[in-house]
Amino acid sequence: MSAEQRLPGSAVGWLACGGLSLLANAWGILSVGAKQKKWKPLEFLLCMLAATHMLNVAVPIATYSVVQLRRQRPDYEWNEGLCKVFVSTFYTLTLATCFSVTSLSYHRMWMVRWPVNYRLSNTKKQAVHTVMGIWMVSFILSALPAVGWHDTSERFYTHGCRFIVAEIGLGFGVCFLLLVGGSVAMGVVCTAIALFQTLAAQGGRRADRRAFTVPTIVVEDAQGKRRSSVDGSEPARTSLQITGLVATIVVIYDCLMGFPVLVVSFSSLRADASAPWMVLCVLWCSVAQALLLPVFLWACDRYRADLKAVWEKCMALMANDEDSDDETSLEGGSASDLVLERALDYGYGGDFVALDRVAKYEISALEEGLPQLCPLRPLQDDKMQYLQVPPTRRFSHD
Repeated sequence: MSAEQRLPGSAVGWLACGGLSLLANAWGILSVGAKQKKWKPLEFLLCMLAATHMLNVAVPIATYSVVQLRRQRPDYEWNEGLCKVFVSTFYTLTLATCFSVTSLSYHRMWMVRWPVNYRLSNTKKQAVHTVMGIWMVSFILSALPAVGWHDTSERFYTHGCRFIVAEIGLGFGVCFLLLVGGSVAMGVVCTAIALFQTLAAQGGRRADRRAFTVPTIVVEDAQGKRRSSVDGSEPARTSLQITGLVATIVVIYDCLMGFPVLVVSFSSLRADASAPWMVLCVLWCSVAQALLLPVFLWACDRYRADLKAVWEKCMALMANDEDSDDETSLEGGSASDLVLERALDYGYGGDFVALDRVAKYEISALEEGLPQLCPLRPLQDDKMQYLQVPPTRRFSHD
């Protein structure tokens, strides 16, 4: 049986695996949400990656599978518009997946390599802006073939939906190769740095029990209500576990999607033609990576939730609890970041409590990589620094 004849048979497998992947990724998102009391940038990016997988199997892959099955019927009429929609959505979600994996590795590298700068920066809002930029760039580039940026001598949607980049056009194929190749390379570099820094930190903690740790800082108003907080250093086991999860996601993506897509795209552009095996390779790799992400989330203790926890989370979402803290929002925390940065820069000692000058100097010296003038003092894991903010006091950027 030729590869072209295997397409209708594979369509059934794509639909079955896609349905399973849809349920598994939805469960993964609920599990991550149920285990986290406060949304963090890394968890947000993980959920967005799972949502991208859900859209990929639910829209373009399901559409292509149904079209392949319906083409076996003698009364089937070809629809060019449906092919344009498939190509735009498939490449949009492929690029969004690639960029999301790279963003995961970058955020993890930033957190373990420059922990103080990461916590003092408004990383929650940056994660939201990153996702918005990812989807905007992916959609704009992928929508261009549908509106005219393709080979006009033989259009890709005229006879069957030939969506391999060589069939669309040389310009689109080169741009797609550069974006995917650069994203994969950056993800590998960031993951290598994160792994090295995490393992080096593990060895340093074993050798020196008095190693520096970033304290947890809680911002409260005059009435004692928590306004926001800055997370402290992660426990050694948690840090190693999360870095391992991100590294596994990056490696599996590169092996199952990144490198295969690069090889298929380069081969098709070099031969100026596509082959049925290329279609099988790309679609099966897309389905496989979507199936594996929930497995990795379930294998991580930090994100593994039981049925009861997920059910309670769903009930809380449907109830729309208004008593939740402001820090659960990804857009929140900007005021606390500004207050903390101003406190560290200018030392508003009269407005805050429990943040001494020695801790301020140690944090800034650690960030700049300078030698400390006084010995570092070990902090307990449960020790927290509390800041009180007057309700009427405002700090400006002037």
